[in-house]
Amino acid sequence: MSHDDRRKSPRLDHKVPVKLKPSEGTTPYMASGESVNISEEGLYFVTDSPVQPGALIDLSFTMPTGVTGSSPMKIRCTARVIRVDRNPESDGKTAVAAHIERFETIIAEGFEAT
Repeated sequence: MSHDDRRKSPRLDHKVPVKLKPSEGTTPYMASGESVNISEEGLYFVTDSPVQPGALIDLSFTMPTGVTGSSPMKIRCTARVIRVDRNPESDGKTAVAAHIERFETIIAEGFEAT
């Protein structure tokens, strides 16, 4: 069974900027990346930052209309890293599959995607 067959919600090929930082530990860094595809339950993105499978990360990005069913929505979420791929076609960047565990819409300025 392929990953696509197991998904509960379809993925939309969509590129948006993604900001990320570890949810756990004391590392305060914030990194950036770009989505490859997004669904209601997760996203696949590329980044220059080191990310480990199983890690919890905080993400901030704009959920596109094709996923929300209405207007684009800026969200902040906590996601679990499911898979990390080293993709030679992505200029040495790391490709990350993450499952969204919790999210909220961003109303105030702060940790938000641009």
